[in-house]
Amino acid sequence: MISLAKILVGVDLSHADRLISHDLSDQCEQAVKKAIELAKAGDGELTFFAAIDISEQALHLIETDDDSGKKSTVEVEAEEVLGQFVARASEAGVKAGFCIAFGASWEKTIQEVLKNNHTLVVIGRKSKTTISNFFFGRTAVKLLRKCPVPVYVAKPDPVRPVESILVADDFAEIGEDLLDAGVQFAKALDTRLHVVHVVESGDDYKLAGSGIAREDLDKLHNEELEQANTIAADRLSRTDARTIPQGTMVHIEKGTAEKVISKILEDEKVDLLIMGTNGRTGFSAMMMGNTAERLLAESDCSLLAIKPRDFQCSVKV
Repeated sequence: MISLAKILVGVDLSHADRLISHDLSDQCEQAVKKAIELAKAGDGELTFFAAIDISEQALHLIETDDDSGKKSTVEVEAEEVLGQFVARASEAGVKAGFCIAFGASWEKTIQEVLKNNHTLVVIGRKSKTTISNFFFGRTAVKLLRKCPVPVYVAKPDPVRPVESILVADDFAEIGEDLLDAGVQFAKALDTRLHVVHVVESGDDYKLAGSGIAREDLDKLHNEELEQANTIAADRLSRTDARTIPQGTMVHIEKGTAEKVISKILEDEKVDLLIMGTNGRTGFSAMMMGNTAERLLAESDCSLLAIKPRDFQCSVKV
C-alpha cells in the first residue's frame, strides 16, 4: 500500500520570462488538481513545494540585498501563489501547507521528502512529449531514479478523469508492491484495473533457426503462456483485487515489454500506468529511462513509479 498521508506537490512557478508567475502552466495546474484528489481519497495532507533554481550569484544577491531581515520579492511572490494552492485545497477539505527552497529542483525535492517524511511526490507532465520536458527539464528523470518514495507524474488532460489503470508486473518482488498499489488506486479512484505480464520473445528467432519444428515451438509458447497465467492469477489472489467494483482484467502477452505495454495503453485507453524503476545508475538506468521516455511519449497517460524495497537513496539532507 502507498501511503497518501503526506503528499509533496512539486510546482513550477516560472512562466515565459518570469521567475515567479501567477499564470501557471497546464502541467502545474494538473499536478495541483491530482494531488488534491489523491489527498481527499486517502485522507492525507498536502505540501505545495517550489524549488527556485537560480545561480549561486543570484541567490547571494537575494539573500544580501536587504539587511532588514525582510523576505525577498521572489519569496513574497512565491508565497502568494503557493498560498492560493493552499486555499484551494482547504476549500476541498484537504489540510495543506507550502514550502520554498532555492537550488536544483530535483535535489531540493528529494531533500524535502527526506527531512519531512513525505510519502508520495506528485508532479505534472506535458502532452505527448519526452519525459525530459516534465517538471523542470530533467527533474522528473532524476526523481524517477533517485526519489525514495513513489512519484506520480500527472497526465496533462484536466477534463478526462482516471477511468482505467494498468500495472506492468514482471513477476519480480517489486511487482507485488505494484499490484497492491494498482488495487489501492483502482478502489480509491473507482476505476477498472488491468494487469499485464509480458512473456519475452527475444530468443524466438534463434529457436526458429535451430531446426526445432514449428509445432514444438508453438507448444513451448503455449506452455509459457499457461504458466504465466497461473502465476499471475496466484499473485493477484494475494491482493484485494476481488473488492474492486469496476473489476480486473489480466493480460498475458508474448512479445517485447515496450511494444505490448504501448498497445494495451492505446487499446484500453489507460489513464494511469503503474510500473517499477530499478533504481540503478549508469548504463542500466539510462536504458530504463529511455524505455519510460518512449512509452510516455506515445501516450497521454499518467505514471506512478515505485522503487524496489531495497532501494538506497544517494541524496543527503
